[in-house]
Amino acid sequence: MRRPLVPIPHGAPRARGFTLVELLVALALATMLGLVIFLSFGSLESNGIRASDSAQLQSNARIGMTLLADDLSRAGFMLYGPSGQSRCARLLTYNSQLSNQMTSQWPVSSVVQTSSGALPGTTGLSFGYANPGGAATDAITVAYAADFGLSSPAAGGGVRVVKATNGTLSNASLFVANTAGFHVGDIDMVVLPSRSVCIRFQVTQTGGGGAGNIVHNSGANTSLINPPNGFNGVSSLANPALTPALSTADLAQAYVEDFGSTAGPNGPLTVTYSIRPDPASPGTPDLRRTVVDALGTVVSDTTVAHNVVLLHALFAPLVNGQLQAFVPWSGTSTSIVSNNQQNQVGAVEFAYVVRRPNTAGRTGNPTSLKVLDETYTPPAGNAYQYQVFSQVVYLRNVAWNQS
Repeated sequence: MRRPLVPIPHGAPRARGFTLVELLVALALATMLGLVIFLSFGSLESNGIRASDSAQLQSNARIGMTLLADDLSRAGFMLYGPSGQSRCARLLTYNSQLSNQMTSQWPVSSVVQTSSGALPGTTGLSFGYANPGGAATDAITVAYAADFGLSSPAAGGGVRVVKATNGTLSNASLFVANTAGFHVGDIDMVVLPSRSVCIRFQVTQTGGGGAGNIVHNSGANTSLINPPNGFNGVSSLANPALTPALSTADLAQAYVEDFGSTAGPNGPLTVTYSIRPDPASPGTPDLRRTVVDALGTVVSDTTVAHNVVLLHALFAPLVNGQLQAFVPWSGTSTSIVSNNQQNQVGAVEFAYVVRRPNTAGRTGNPTSLKVLDETYTPPAGNAYQYQVFSQVVYLRNVAWNQS
């Protein structure tokens, strides 16, 4: 028997499902919420990539700047007489392996890079990089003594004063009261206060014939860095020439400053910063630090910053204790070279441009970047982002030498 239907009381709640309209609205809201979450996650990921790239670029750039600033601050250390006493206007260096064999070495110098040009003081290292973005990139060279010892085969014998008996010109022999601490093969600096000239030599003999002398032979006992004919060779090969030529009278009260052997990064060094292709990735320009010893041997050649596309520097001469305006090293009428102020540079302002991959797809790259007194134009496209870093370094050793 079928049970009779029980009527639902009036006003009682009725159980029912969602309507189609309600389901569509809910689905649309869920889709919008998912899209917002997806876009937010994508934005966070993109910002994270940008922050990581920016941090990597900043770290990369700061390491290179710190090293370059540190080397610049040492410029001229111990290369112009003991404790700066000599006030040498020129440091003359000779190397028979180089095309320009006799050069005037300055505390700091610069050269505009060319693709086929060689790093200063080397024979086999070419820049292979030049004129990025329509700007000239510089190679900056700093000269200083990294080690000055007291008395051992690896450390120098300090400073000796040449006796009144002078020496001989033909083999750059100097008579001193005591040759202790000087060894064959040592690199030394002969300082001639009467001429305001310093000359770099290598010791080939000490105490010859029982005399207290230090000899810098050429000819049969030649050294790569001893010019032929001793002091006479210095006079004839110097450019500009030493006029009048050196005489034995100029050797009176000279100093001999011994730096010891050149094994490794010791003694007088030149350190050059240049932009060169990365050895493992030729399309990547690197800022490289190249150390060359007194004999012209490359001690080290290392990358200090990747993706540096331009290096440029300006120099402020120190005149009467006052820094002048920053000017280029050469190429203009106001430059350091044009005014013969190579030994008066008191401060260096350098800048370089670093690029980073545009992995986050940022836009708005500038059409050009101001780099000191130059303009760098990034290549077309949006593959990289670019940033300029700059710093001013004061050369305390130059200032001390002029005080």
